[in-house]
Amino acid sequence: MIIELRGVEFINKGAELMLFAILDQIKPRIPEAVFVMESNSRVPITKLLKSGILIKTTIIRKGINFEPFLNRFPKKLRKILRLVLEEEVDVVLDGSGFAFGDKWGAKKAGIRLADSIQKWKIQGKKVILLPQAFGPFTDKELRVKMKLILENADLIFARDRISYNYLEELADSGSNFFLAPDFSNLLGGKSFDHQIDPEKSVAIIPNQKMMETENENDNVAYPKFLSEIIRLIQDMNFQPYFLIHESNMDKNIANMINLDLSKQIKIIQDENPIKVKGIIGDSYAVITSRFHGLVSALAQGVPCLATGWSHKYEMLFEDYHYKEGLCSVSESSEYYKEKLKMILEKPSRSNITQNLKEQAVIQKRLSVEMWEKVFNLLTS
Repeated sequence: MIIELRGVEFINKGAELMLFAILDQIKPRIPEAVFVMESNSRVPITKLLKSGILIKTTIIRKGINFEPFLNRFPKKLRKILRLVLEEEVDVVLDGSGFAFGDKWGAKKAGIRLADSIQKWKIQGKKVILLPQAFGPFTDKELRVKMKLILENADLIFARDRISYNYLEELADSGSNFFLAPDFSNLLGGKSFDHQIDPEKSVAIIPNQKMMETENENDNVAYPKFLSEIIRLIQDMNFQPYFLIHESNMDKNIANMINLDLSKQIKIIQDENPIKVKGIIGDSYAVITSRFHGLVSALAQGVPCLATGWSHKYEMLFEDYHYKEGLCSVSESSEYYKEKLKMILEKPSRSNITQNLKEQAVIQKRLSVEMWEKVFNLLTS
């Protein structure tokens, strides 16, 4: 069985975490499965080979499409070069975190799935969209693309009720889509010595998307929010540090904030997403603007606060019965101080930890049930 993975990559640590979560689930259950991905700037060939993933021949470099040339290679040579043809793929597994909605547009939906999904179904491929955020779908062209996906995909999982409602509004029937949580909650983190004090360290995970929202006031307020949060944490005798969860743009924000602080804080960046999750699990608390930083904190019972740029953050807090964890970036210093006391001081901190651990058990069980649906399809 050859499984093509789409929507996951190696730059965004959340997307890479989902990639490893997929491999972690499927390899033990279907040991003969072979994985393949398209290579691009966010999916380097070296990373694919290191992860034991084959390379799809749909390679484009500097505007040149190499697929027709590579497809003519003899099968024996393709095997040596670890290349896989489009028609050799049996299953398309999409692990996008959030790629289908007005923010991303019709073109991205087409490239990711819609423009090929009818051809794939004719070829007999199974197409599965793993739990992810969806919507809204107000653009007419995007709605056409999404209906193609809904009509042809074998399984679709929305990871929150708002996303599910967006799909339901588009669909003629709901027999192929379900509600299921983010599946990276089943993947354990790996503790790693980054000199993190589990009784004092507070991870600050920035996100450049918080400065690119439709609300210009919030865009401007975000760096001020981070600076104020860090100063308050320091005043409370805890040790804030930046944890970079994706790109150099996030690191640039950390560097910018450090210039504004009288007492600069450490910046930690690790290429291994499982170690990043382990660092989050080792922290006393987390302040995050990255969605999978939030998933990693909640699933490990770490008290946390989060800012968000889409409905997916609010819905994740709802799943964990912890709506008070959502944080605005345009509030007073007193507001932030009360939020920090909630996650840093007892007894509220202990109550939050207990609740998160209880809810994490439920969310992980739902992820197991989601995978059972996937495996039932893959082995049928």
